[in-house]
Amino acid sequence: MVKESKEVISPKQSSPSGQLSLAERVIEPADRPFTEAARALLKAGFLLSNHPLRPNQAFDLTVAQIDVLRTLAGAEAEGFSCSEIADKTLITKGGITGILDRLEARGLIKRIPSRNDRRSVLVRLSAKGVELYRKFYPELARSNRYLLERAFNPEQMKEFSNLLDLLNRSLETRERKDGEVQG
Repeated sequence: MVKESKEVISPKQSSPSGQLSLAERVIEPADRPFTEAARALLKAGFLLSNHPLRPNQAFDLTVAQIDVLRTLAGAEAEGFSCSEIADKTLITKGGITGILDRLEARGLIKRIPSRNDRRSVLVRLSAKGVELYRKFYPELARSNRYLLERAFNPEQMKEFSNLLDLLNRSLETRERKDGEVQG
């Protein structure tokens, strides 16, 4: 639970007029490194996913669509249910239907009635989806490598990946304890 913020005035003056910014007044000094780290992480994610060297635009794919395609590429032949896709991706259960509708309209996925449950459908890549994935994903991997190698040496990349994994596991554990995150 986040405690209610109170206005904090520190002796450090950040502007020539001696006035503290609103951001400096409402964030506790001990919270600033965490706020700055979270903002930097969000900014890096935005910059990475929207970088002009990324193949998303050339293939007319959103980040969410890429996530679904990657997930389905890892599925067994029968595919995944919509709930399984939502659990394995960054997409909420409420948002998955629209993404699947758009991928199906492009002929990239197939919805197949489940043999085990008449109320359920399984989703898998279509032949066109497999073909697109085989073209797109190697380009995405090369783009990721190029952009991240510009920032990190191999040892830093390994450490960064480990830290992100630690953060993700911590957040996923917290989410399971708190229930579905509202957003």
